Amino acid sequence: MDKSTVEKFQREDRPVWFLGRWSEMPVKAKISRICNDERAGEYAKVDCIHDDECHAAGSRGVYFDDLYSSKEDLMKAMFDEAMRKTAEIKASIQTKDDCIRFMFSHTVSCAEEYTDWTARRAVQQIAKERWGLELE
Repeated sequence: MDKSTVEKFQREDRPVWFLGRWSEMPVKAKISRICNDERAGEYAKVDCIHDDECHAAGSRGVYFDDLYSSKEDLMKAMFDEAMRKTAEIKASIQTKDDCIRFMFSHTVSCAEEYTDWTARRAVQQIAKERWGLELE
């Protein structure tokens, strides 16, 4: 979202969406103010909305580029980013050696909040497509 759109959403008291830093889930919020930090730059201070669509609570600072006008727009951006990252991973892994090196430098095991789920799925796809391996 650009600054003018953020200001418009704030004036109109319209909700915005962003990806929760720890939960990796969509979060619905209202913009309470626009802030400027000399190190961080401009961002929106938002208050999370706890309702049927979202169960987040509290307030946070969110960069304008990380705000979306709808949950659908956020979900599309998340999907596009996952597809871009998957393609990048697949391009970087050409051999089994590459795959093993990749797995040793990325958390593709089930490690709760530390798991890189996009990388895990990409490695699973590569292993199945190229070597017939079913990785669980």
